Amino acid sequence: MKRLYKLLFTLLLLPLFSFAQSNYKPGYLVTLKGDTLRGFIDFQEWDSNPTAISFKSAFNDRNHQSFSVNDISYFNVNDLAAYKKYTCAISMDETNTAHLVSGRDTSYKIETVFLKILQKGNNVELYSYTDGLKTRFYISEAPGYIPTELVYRIYEDSGVAEHKEGNTAIENTFLKQLFALANKYNVLDDNLTDFLQKANYVQPDLLTIVSRINKVSKSEYEKKYAGRGKFNLIAGLVLNITNTSSPAASAYSSDGGGPSASYLPAISFGFNFVPNPDAGRVVFRSELSLAAAKFNSLYQLKVEPYTGVKFTYNQLTTSLIPQIIYNVYNSADFKFYLGFGFLLSYANFSNVVFEGQNTDATVTAISQNNPFYFDKVDISFILKAGFQFNKKWEIVANYLPSASTTNAGYFDLTRSGEQIGVVYIIGK
Repeated sequence: MKRLYKLLFTLLLLPLFSFAQSNYKPGYLVTLKGDTLRGFIDFQEWDSNPTAISFKSAFNDRNHQSFSVNDISYFNVNDLAAYKKYTCAISMDETNTAHLVSGRDTSYKIETVFLKILQKGNNVELYSYTDGLKTRFYISEAPGYIPTELVYRIYEDSGVAEHKEGNTAIENTFLKQLFALANKYNVLDDNLTDFLQKANYVQPDLLTIVSRINKVSKSEYEKKYAGRGKFNLIAGLVLNITNTSSPAASAYSSDGGGPSASYLPAISFGFNFVPNPDAGRVVFRSELSLAAAKFNSLYQLKVEPYTGVKFTYNQLTTSLIPQIIYNVYNSADFKFYLGFGFLLSYANFSNVVFEGQNTDATVTAISQNNPFYFDKVDISFILKAGFQFNKKWEIVANYLPSASTTNAGYFDLTRSGEQIGVVYIIGK
């Protein structure tokens, strides 16, 4: 059975090498000549603004075209995300509080990039641009929509600054820029004024302010921007393969004791959280699992009284398992994923027996002099791989590395595990 499991786990890993990590969605692009090309764009959860995109005229096309800022002025992926080409000033100062520099840095570069359109309204348009240094936000006004960076600086300075925390100077110039726009478009009231006084340089806060400037209704805002993450309930049933053994140098092994493997079920219930349902690459999963295992060893003692003995117990483990899953291959109806997580476990041990196979009294005395010292609480990790199909079902394989079962002593047992089974996704 163990060989079968290893074979199945190997098969699960094959798609990592054979599948292209693509995620083509319907979309269109606009060339520099103004022509619109409709087809499919490889939509990724880009950590930085893309410099080029992959495009297919038809979903089943084997070949794709690459378009960069030198080829196109705009692209839109199924109304999930839109990017427009601009030549703009890009600030180069550090805003990571762990790497602040001394003194005010106003350096910038002029570059042609794709800005991500966060909101386009009748009055203003909000964009973002992220590279390896930081995330910046830009604002533009109708009718020309020429982006200007919303300025935020933070640096070490012992002198006088707009706002200070210790020796850290903070320049929230972006709030003054947005305040002026709100006043210009006559949307400034007490609520917005209060919000502007405490807003941070983050996308949700800026979208809230820009939505007021663009007079976006509350219902429209909630539909487009609020709570975009998605939750699903899940239920799982797996075959729980538990392999328990003791080091060769332990007293138990030296006396003739051997390993044991059990094949019993485990069930789980939990939920998935998909922070970006449009791309669907990353999934945060949390499960509560109940797994059964059994140790059973019959062997001949190599020491006095040289008789046959049996050592058995039942184990029922309750685990809380937070995980992160990445869909390596990610289409609407079929996904292949890899995952990693932690197990916070509590084990209950019952029906513990260590005695002679013929209830030899001498062997019973051995067990009384050598208590089991079971480890009931454990923290370990889990590796997983699986397929999802029809949006509802998963075939999953889990690997649980070595964890202690007893705290040394006579038996000194450790266990590792493998699981293979199915998960059902409840809800859309």
